[in-house]
Amino acid sequence: MVLKKCRKAEVYDLSDNLLCAAEVTRASLDGYRLIVPADFELSDKTGVYKVVFFDGVAGLIHTVCVLGDPLNISKEQQSIACVIREEKGNDQRRSDLKVPVGVLIEVRCIRKPAGFDGKLPVRIPACTTNISAGGVYFVCEHSIPADAHIQFELHESSKPLQLTASVLRVDALEPLPNGKQQFGHGCRFINMKAQAEAELRSYIFRQELALRRKERE
Repeated sequence: MVLKKCRKAEVYDLSDNLLCAAEVTRASLDGYRLIVPADFELSDKTGVYKVVFFDGVAGLIHTVCVLGDPLNISKEQQSIACVIREEKGNDQRRSDLKVPVGVLIEVRCIRKPAGFDGKLPVRIPACTTNISAGGVYFVCEHSIPADAHIQFELHESSKPLQLTASVLRVDALEPLPNGKQQFGHGCRFINMKAQAEAELRSYIFRQELALRRKERE
């Protein structure tokens, strides 16, 4: 397997526990090197790990790799050889893979649809109910019209992501116990750069793993 546009990866043990994040460099026709923290310790048993590569062309690629040959490159980092033994799939590339995540966000309406003359606050407190690489569903006290463009920052990812989306539908929900009306908004992400998409897919993948662990407990 040849990675096409990959600079980042995450290393997991065979039980899906996240061990560290890594930078990816090409070492040879059939191998790569991962730049990992200096305190990362390789297993003395098999050297086999699960590695998820974030490829700007192919998407989120799940693999089984053999890691070895550690070389210190600084006090903070080391380089380890990575040979991909098996590709487990890249189903995360599907934009409809959603994870139920409740995250507090602040939504800004940056473009209103033609004919809409209503007033909206500059910043609207909201909470997501699910998110995918293709879109998000969030709930707030204001009805943002379909075809409006909104922006918000996702701070729970490895670094803050500013995301832009188009509102596809608006649902009137049950009022809160205090009587305040609630509206749900189904949105599709737009104008997303490859790096932002990779960061978002990484966040979604980690959330999915966390949900799997809870289900097993």
